[in-house]
Amino acid sequence: MKKTSLILFALGSPVAMADNALIGIYCQENTNGAEVYVNDELKFECSDFAREAVVLEEGSYQIKAVQNINKEQEKVFIQQVDATADRPQRVRITMPQQASLTAYGLAMKEQREAEAARKLALEKERLAKQAVQTDLAQAGDGDLEAMQRVIKRYETGEGLEKDPLQVDYWRQQYTASKEKKERYEKIAQLESELENNPYFYWLGLFPRAIANSNASESSTLITGLPFYTIGDLISSPSVYFTRKDIEERLDTIEGHAVRWAKPDSMVAKASQ
Repeated sequence: MKKTSLILFALGSPVAMADNALIGIYCQENTNGAEVYVNDELKFECSDFAREAVVLEEGSYQIKAVQNINKEQEKVFIQQVDATADRPQRVRITMPQQASLTAYGLAMKEQREAEAARKLALEKERLAKQAVQTDLAQAGDGDLEAMQRVIKRYETGEGLEKDPLQVDYWRQQYTASKEKKERYEKIAQLESELENNPYFYWLGLFPRAIANSNASESSTLITGLPFYTIGDLISSPSVYFTRKDIEERLDTIEGHAVRWAKPDSMVAKASQ
């Protein structure tokens, strides 16, 4: 009642209206504890549904209410008002739903972000060093892709100091390891071809076919046995030359492997 009377008095006072402007400030619900500033000058503290009349000179004013949530967060209401003597202004303070950071909160946020960035940089550095050690270990075990990564590291200085001698060394290791791998793959391929070109192919399948067949099927297979035998005999010369060619290629590759592994050995010299 006292505040209402003050507003009415201010509105009805000829002196106040002649030279000053009036701003009525109305604190709405959930504004309790909010500090109200006019151009950064503290005027009063809100309580829910409180009203205050502020008499000022004519001009433009910023009405700001700040409600502290905690040390790092606050809710802020801001409204710009053009106050004139002939027209009282009314400001209804409603605090926003979303809190913002205080100056301290901003500083703490920057500090936390800086610490997180520092930890991330350290972790990246640790992982980078770990990747270098992994590449070196795998390259030492003959991993071709790891060797290529090591060569690149020594070329560019990424994780390892630039070193032309190491680049040459690992290139030689890569070439030798690649050739060795290709030889082993070729040997495995030729050995597989040998297995797929046995003598008496059909006779070799006969025992398994008998074991997996019923009585009538077994009788049919036994009846056809002479034909299978003849077929195998007819194909024997072709199988012989095929196997001979495969074995010769195997001997050539394996001889190269011996020379590569031990170039000064007696076997290597004999195979030259």
